[in-house]
Amino acid sequence: PSQIKNFNLDDDPIHIRQNGSDIHVTCRRTISKTLLHDLKRHFSDFKHGRESERALIMRNPSIYIVGYIKKTLPRINSEISKRRYKEGHLILRNVSLFDVKSVFVMDRKKDTCAVLWPLALPSLKDIPNDVDVVFIRDLIDAMTEYFYYNLDECIRKVVTSLENYFIFYQLEPVSCPPPRSRFIRQVSDYIVESFYHFKERDLSIVRENILCVYEVRNKIVHDKLRLDPENTMYCKKAIGTLLYIYQSKYMTEDGKRSHVFELDMHFKMIENLIGPDLDWIQQLEDNKKEAEIIHNSDELNKSMFKSLRFKDSDKKWLKIR
Repeated sequence: PSQIKNFNLDDDPIHIRQNGSDIHVTCRRTISKTLLHDLKRHFSDFKHGRESERALIMRNPSIYIVGYIKKTLPRINSEISKRRYKEGHLILRNVSLFDVKSVFVMDRKKDTCAVLWPLALPSLKDIPNDVDVVFIRDLIDAMTEYFYYNLDECIRKVVTSLENYFIFYQLEPVSCPPPRSRFIRQVSDYIVESFYHFKERDLSIVRENILCVYEVRNKIVHDKLRLDPENTMYCKKAIGTLLYIYQSKYMTEDGKRSHVFELDMHFKMIENLIGPDLDWIQQLEDNKKEAEIIHNSDELNKSMFKSLRFKDSDKKWLKIR
């Protein structure tokens, strides 16, 4: 909605131009012949009003092209953020994959094929009045900010949600008084085995994660920390950590846990829809390790929480600006 001064970027293979209120992005890359063939069939079926065969619908070639486009968004949003503050654009905002429109693939022969995007997403059922509370609204906001690459705001909303959760259930700190902050004491007092069906082995990871998020949030609010737009994994794990916290006995007893579970499934559905690209899948195949064998629910929990724990690679994109 703002005319940015010279918003022309040439970071080969990405080339970006602004045309009025639209941003035109061109990306040159090698893709699978099978993917290109599926795209052409998919679009041809749509154009001629034919029903695509089920196998083609299940493969949904549009998703993989959009997966390549997703890689350009951190660069675009980084530039948008920089221009917002440098040029003082009050109504400029980040873009998500659901702002992308008019996607085309052109091959070396100049044959062009439209990609069927964006896809309409199913909605959740209405939230009951007794579940429409502030901390769940904050959770929804955190998820929305994640998809729009507003990662600093996502982290703030994660912590604000948990602070409002403690307030809603009147969970006052009972452990050692300051100098430890009220929030740290509440995490220590109420994310423990007596309030969950998880073991201390797993809850220790949850506490460690959320306190790491709290530290980052404080640096965002009170210091000069800004998250790099590429660091979506850090925010994804922060949201995942909050979702585990919201499996407490308090939320189970008053029925709010079931709705949070639906939000979790909706979040994962959208993430899966916009997540993959074939390069990433090929990399997973090339680096594939021997499959982990899970024998029971306890081993499953152990594996899940191990993958949730923040790694150094998750933090490498944290930057002071």
